[in-house]
Amino acid sequence: MLTVQDFPSKGRGVVATEAIAKDTLIERAPAASFPAEQRTIIDSTSIAKYYFVLPSEYEENKHVNGYFVFGLLSLCNHGDTPNAYIDWVKDDVSVWAHLIALQEIPAGTEILLLYTNADEYSFNNGTIS
Repeated sequence: MLTVQDFPSKGRGVVATEAIAKDTLIERAPAASFPAEQRTIIDSTSIAKYYFVLPSEYEENKHVNGYFVFGLLSLCNHGDTPNAYIDWVKDDVSVWAHLIALQEIPAGTEILLLYTNADEYSFNNGTIS
């Protein structure tokens, strides 16, 4: 259902290989958290663009834990008009990131997310820098 493609203006991104219906669970990926205090350290590395923060936590306090997601959705690029979102699910085993289609996504279309903490990034032509 998904492939990784290089976009010259912004690097790797995730693309639908087949049409995806609205509300489809595109991917269910495990996540691992790290403490808010370590975000400053991680922000100084090249992996900073691959972690997430939970919207519900970030809205209340920007000093929140980060989450690495072990799935293709960690390569989804930011879009001001996203066609997918992450539903965060906690259970007894882990925190899971569910990538869900916000709308019908035609084959060949890039999967885009609205980054919760986009205010912390510097964007250059759609690319995080």
